[in-house]
Amino acid sequence: MNRRALIALCLVVAVDAASFGLLLPVLPFLVGNLTGTFNAIAITQVTAIYAGFQLLGAPIIGHCSDRYGRKPVLAVAVAVSTIALLGSALANDLTSLMIWQAINGAFAGVFAVAQAIVADSVEPGDQRTVSFGALGASLGLGFVAGPALGGLLGSMDPRAPFFAAAVFSLANLGLLLSQLQESRRSKAEDERSLAPLKLFSPQQRELQRLLAVYALFYLGFSAFTGIFVLDAKTRFNWGPQAAGLVLCYVGVVAAVIQGAFLPKLLKRFKAERLSVAGLLLVAVAMFGVAGIQQGRELYATQLLFAAGVGISTPGLRSLMSQHVQEHQQGALGGLTQAAVSLTQLLGPLMAGQLYAKTGSASTFQVQAALVLTAAALLISAPGLRSNKHTAPLRP
Repeated sequence: MNRRALIALCLVVAVDAASFGLLLPVLPFLVGNLTGTFNAIAITQVTAIYAGFQLLGAPIIGHCSDRYGRKPVLAVAVAVSTIALLGSALANDLTSLMIWQAINGAFAGVFAVAQAIVADSVEPGDQRTVSFGALGASLGLGFVAGPALGGLLGSMDPRAPFFAAAVFSLANLGLLLSQLQESRRSKAEDERSLAPLKLFSPQQRELQRLLAVYALFYLGFSAFTGIFVLDAKTRFNWGPQAAGLVLCYVGVVAAVIQGAFLPKLLKRFKAERLSVAGLLLVAVAMFGVAGIQQGRELYATQLLFAAGVGISTPGLRSLMSQHVQEHQQGALGGLTQAAVSLTQLLGPLMAGQLYAKTGSASTFQVQAALVLTAAALLISAPGLRSNKHTAPLRP
């Protein structure tokens, strides 16, 4: 993949992340306006329905990108999301908001297809990990702009960020249509692209392990982010702007780690070892949030959180991409996005129930335990115990 193509892809990912990040600081306040109460369960239900439909839609989008091409599938997904965001902005009750967010979730496939484009275009190894890191940095930059702007707009009107997100999504449609090139292999491979990814095959045990690590990490991550704004309001009386600034800060740190430090770290450490270190940092950060007494201390815990996310996720994505064939990269992207969506469905619901019944500390401690379990599973992988770099694997 040449530099220009990677930059164009990263821009598409960044704009998509910004359009989603715009909503994070204000969603609890919009739900509160629609329902007349600031209820943790109602708020997390909206987040969960988005994730639930993304769970259903992501594998289909990934498979369609294998069959019909990355670019046209991306264009359709972004166009529908634009309409759904506009509908969410105009929703006048909780049911309408949930319907529009369900549609938005079903077509939220930009990052899944972007991962397939990188896997199409970059050979397995450290360079692919670096390219996944660039995508992750772009995701982080989107979360820098999105929550900061969303918090600012949301302090005036909680609907304003939804309108802004629709504008961002429309701009993204124009960007991908004008700048992205099709990366899928020749049409001669169309018949092969129909072959399913046999996840439960005995030959895919390492892929199964990596997916389990990925899912456990994101279960803790999604539970954490699903309750963060509510906890900041409850414990520290923070509004959308203050919470948005912390989310912005996390995005800056993660982007710097993935864009500037990850390539250097990969020259000294295996991707698996960096992923383990990152998972441990995230767990420490979650334990830290459980114990802090003042809001400003979140900047210390979230420094560890962002650094951990920054060095763990690119390696995991790269390692998984090495376990499938070229014509299955879209299916893998859809599968990993579906796994994330499942955690985004279960995580906020779990966090909402725990928070309502047991309070802040135990909620964050459970999240940390999930991430520690992911780290333990990755540490037990045969490839991690070897001193040699993992060779690219094919089924």
